Formats: sequence, C-alpha cells, structure tokens
Amino acid sequence: VRVEFVVLSLDAYQRNVQVSDEEIRKYYEENQSRYQTPEERRASHILIPASASATAEEKAKAKAIADDLLAQLKANPRKFGELAAKYSKDPGSAEKGGDLGFFGRGLMVKPFDEAAFAMKAGEITGPVETQYGYHIIRLDAIKAVQTTPLEAVRAQIIEEIHASFLETGVDVIET
Repeated sequence: VRVEFVVLSLDAYQRNVQVSDEEIRKYYEENQSRYQTPEERRASHILIPASASATAEEKAKAKAIADDLLAQLKANPRKFGELAAKYSKDPGSAEKGGDLGFFGRGLMVKPFDEAAFAMKAGEITGPVETQYGYHIIRLDAIKAVQTTPLEAVRAQIIEEIHASFLETGVDVIET
C-alpha cells in the first residue's frame, strides 16, 4: 500500500514567507487609523433643563437662567464648579462641579458635541440647546490624536500580512 498525504501548515508558511520593511511600512500607512487613538475632550457643564415638550415660556425661562449663569461665569470663570454644583440639574456631573470626564467625538448629543469640539481648552460657551435643555460648557482639556509607532505594531502587522496571504488563497504545502 502506498499512501500520500498533504500537510497544510501555517507554521511552515510563516517560516518560508518573509515580509519586507517596505511592505510593513506600506501596510502601516494604508491602515494608519487602526493604530490611532482618536482625539478626546474633557468638558464640564451646567445643565438647565427644558425638555423638548416644554412650552415656549418654560424654554425662555430656562434660557434666561442659562444666560445669567453664563454672564456670571464670564465675569468670574473660577466659579464654574460652584455654580455647577448649585444650579446644574445633571445628576451625574453636578456634584463633581459639572465634570463630564473625557469623551470622544460623537458620544454626546449633536449640538453639545459640535460645541465641545469647536472650543479651545479653557473656553466657556453657551447656552447650547439640546433635547435636555440648555448647557453652559467649559472645555477643560484636549487629548490629541495619538498614533502608535510602527515599531510597536511591527509584529502584529507581519501577522496580519501573513493572514491576508492565506485569505487570498495562497497555500504552503509540506510533503
């Protein structure tokens, strides 16, 4: 009896296929977004509630309160935490001086998100109207986009290039 068989081996494939520095660099550049942490913002806010179903009079009253708070903050920005603790109706942040922590683009409701990502660190803006009411926003910090260096992901890229060869039907046969 004569028996022949074929062994498909990923290990053999990886031993035999070398990936050049140029291929690694090209893959890294083409997939740059996979190796980046997006920009984040840290903001604090004061929320004066006015639901979407509030009457025009209720909305006007809430906006007037927000306008007054903004005027107080323009005169003395250091009072933000104190005013947030006293006036904000956001149960998650009021007791922390309005601090919302860091968040990425698209995680807040659209008007709030647009305002926060248009600001410079240290700025105070408002009132910004959302479905929750009126927000006075202070941008506390900006965490810029961070890119992982090529050398830190080199081994991962080599594995991904090897895997892409296998997906395209390239087989290594050991007999």
